[in-house]
Parts: sequence; structure tokens; C-alpha cells
Amino acid sequence: MGFLFSSGCSKKCIISSMKSTMFQMPPQLTRAAGERRRVGFELEYSGLTLQKSAAVLLETVGGEIETINPYHYKIHNTPYGSFTLVMDFQFLVESGLSRWLHTIGLDNALEPHVIEGIERFIADLSEAVVPYEVSTPPLPLEKLEVIETVKEALRLNGAMGTKAGLFYAFGFHINPEVPLISVDEILNTLRAFFILYDELVELIKPDMTRRITPYIDPFDEAYMRLLLDDTYDPSMPQFIDDYLEYNPTRNRALDLLPLFAHIDLDRVISSMESDKISPRPTYHYRLPNSRVDESGWHTSEAWNSWVLVERLAYEESLLKELSKEYLDILDSPFSIFMKESWRKKVKMCLKKLSW
Repeated sequence: MGFLFSSGCSKKCIISSMKSTMFQMPPQLTRAAGERRRVGFELEYSGLTLQKSAAVLLETVGGEIETINPYHYKIHNTPYGSFTLVMDFQFLVESGLSRWLHTIGLDNALEPHVIEGIERFIADLSEAVVPYEVSTPPLPLEKLEVIETVKEALRLNGAMGTKAGLFYAFGFHINPEVPLISVDEILNTLRAFFILYDELVELIKPDMTRRITPYIDPFDEAYMRLLLDDTYDPSMPQFIDDYLEYNPTRNRALDLLPLFAHIDLDRVISSMESDKISPRPTYHYRLPNSRVDESGWHTSEAWNSWVLVERLAYEESLLKELSKEYLDILDSPFSIFMKESWRKKVKMCLKKLSW
């Protein structure tokens, strides 16, 4: 059990006034049943302790803090829902040492202060490469500026992002709700992502540390060929099985495991037993850097890059044309000579998609 303490009546919950136009809107604003779509964000950083981060968040969005353990906080009862703060190390977040001792029947072998000391030692060793992470609740499209306000509050209090350290492979992950859970919706989004991937990389410029680690690996060509072929028309179970066969990992620039786990958890778990996957009806866009310490960087830039993917996915005739052309390039022995004209065509399409 954690404990709760309030921010106090003297503090006001102040959200910076941001121009809503910073965050562009996707073509589909609602889910199948007509509810407004929502988006969750995960921002990784260093330079602030979780305790300090919780205090900053409390002042920024209000609410009450629950301390689950020294590496896991929640901020409840904000106007937007519950925020989560963790050290991105599952062993510590889930009190792994205590649970392991319990598993082997040594619950009382070590005093609590000794366990805490060992966990603190592990945390200190990990801090050079393991980030802290703030996760927002699912935010409605008209409230996306909340993540910008949180980012600015952390920056002003000393948070550091991807470029601040040699081993800081920190990301800014975006989790947009899927408008309609169907094969066509997900397949078109994947095709659009394949086509725009190189331009997204050029636009976002993922840090080299992140690119040489496996965290944001691109999809391999064999899988792209399978999906770009216009005769590919799978059932949902076959679609999931194909994804798991070619992508038995969470480390993709666009990770669909949370979505597929939401659709068919047993099917995903049977192939990914060792991975902890949180089922949710969202895409998991992992490509952007966390540039939390840069005053000139706005979280809307990363979000707007995702909107380009959704806009292309929505333009079915254009998507079909580009998919066929890209498949021809992938299959051609002369593809290296075709890619320059292809890139120019995609850039022209991006201009049209950037309303």
C-alpha cells in the first residue's frame, strides 16, 4: 500500500495557455462509437529525482501523490486523470528483490532497510543509462497541450533529455487510440508508416545512441513486402500471427504488441511469454527523441509527425498507389537507383499531407 498526501489548498492547478494549433489534428477525431479519441504520452528524462519530479508534477497539474515505492509514484485526482512516474527499470518499479526473496521463501532473511539499500545500490548503478519516465493519462485531442506544459515544467527544473548524455537513449513515446479496431485500419496505418519511415527519420532525427540500440528498430523488408502487396488480405488472427512471426519484439519504431494484446491477449502471450506487454487499444509510436531539456523543442513536433502517418493512411487511393510503387522498388534489383526519385515523390506527398 502506498500513501497519499494532498498538494494543499493554497496551490492552484495552473496549465499554461498553449495555441491549440501547435498540435495538428488527425483526419479521424472519434472512435467507432463516436467518443473523442484520446492520446497517451510517455516522456523519458534524467536529472531529476522521482520525488522532485512528483513535486513538479503536483504543482503543474494538481492532484494527490501516491508513493508506491521509491521508484514508482502516481499522481491521482488531477483534472485529466492519473499520471505515473517511474524509474524505467521493471525490477525496481515492481519491488523485484522483495518478490524474489518471497518466491524462494526468504521473506524474512533480510531486514527492510537492507533490501532498500540493495535496491538503492542497483538504482545508482543504473542511473547512467536508465531514464525516469512520466506517463500521462489518456488525453482527449483538445487537451494535448498538457504534455507540453509538463515537459516545460520538467525542463525548467533541470530535466535532461536524449542529447544530454552519451548513453541517454531516451524516447518520447506517443500512444494514439486506434479509431477503429479492424484489419483495414491497422494495415493501412502500417503501410503508411513503411512509406513515410525514411522521411520521419529525417524529420525527427533520432539520436545516434537510440539508432544503434535496438529500441527503435525499423521493420525488415520481408515483412514490408508481405504487407505492401495488395493481395494481402488477412483475417485478424492471421494478421496478428504474421506480425508476431516477423516482429517477436517490443523494439520497433512503431510497436503494435500493446494493440494486438488488447485484441487477442492469449495469442500474443503465447509468442511473447518473456515480455511484459500492457494491452491497450493504441498504436505505440516510439521513434521521437526526448528533447525535454531544449527550450526550442515542442512535444507537438513529435505528435505532428505521427499525424502525417494517419493522414496518409486515410488517403486510400494515394496510399494504394504509393504502396505499389514502394513494393516495386523493394523488389527491383536496381532499387538503389530508384530511391532518389522515390524520396522526392514522398517529400511532395508530405507537403500535401501537412495541411
